[in-house]
Amino acid sequence: MDKSFNYIISPEISEFRKFSPKLKIGVLASGKGTNFQELINLSHKGELDIDIKVLITNKDDAGCIKRAESAKIPHKIIRGNDFSQKELFELEIINTLNNYNVELIVMAGWMKIVTPFFINKFRNKIINIHPSLLPAYKGGTAISDSILNGSKITGCSVHFVDEEIDSGSLIMQAALSIRDDDDAESLSKRIHMLEHKILPHSISHAGFLIRSDFMENY
Repeated sequence: MDKSFNYIISPEISEFRKFSPKLKIGVLASGKGTNFQELINLSHKGELDIDIKVLITNKDDAGCIKRAESAKIPHKIIRGNDFSQKELFELEIINTLNNYNVELIVMAGWMKIVTPFFINKFRNKIINIHPSLLPAYKGGTAISDSILNGSKITGCSVHFVDEEIDSGSLIMQAALSIRDDDDAESLSKRIHMLEHKILPHSISHAGFLIRSDFMENY
């Protein structure tokens, strides 16, 4: 972590939960896959007890594909345009996740809105990372919106996914100051560094809730 800027994480969790057998996760990503890579690294080092069963992406040129190939993680490209209905597109994703016996779904830069049909298949077993301090700045332009609106503080959030976009119960957030000379690119870089810190701990916490059956009343 770059020490050149200040940040606050809440709740501050210093240790990962232990899972035996390892927590089986599926990752949905549409972009470069830097968060995905962080999970791969922590898994390979034995620091985070996860078994990344599959990567699913909706883009042929997504950078996360090469990361999966390098780590010998199965991946599947499922394109929304290949299906006549969104439900059929999501059904293909659902079937893939079920085939790999995934316990927790991690949306790490997944640039598709999921429907109640998908959510109900994995109720309380889907988490998403978003580049703002939710409930502020929902949607795909959160970073630029925070700058344009003159916000002094922003950050990132990990939350359980429900029917409302970028909503659901919060798991962890990280906050940092917006500098006077920040643009979307410079701010994105610092937010991504915090995403790499809170997403693994959020997975650990969500896995604990799932394995403990706490999600029945969460």
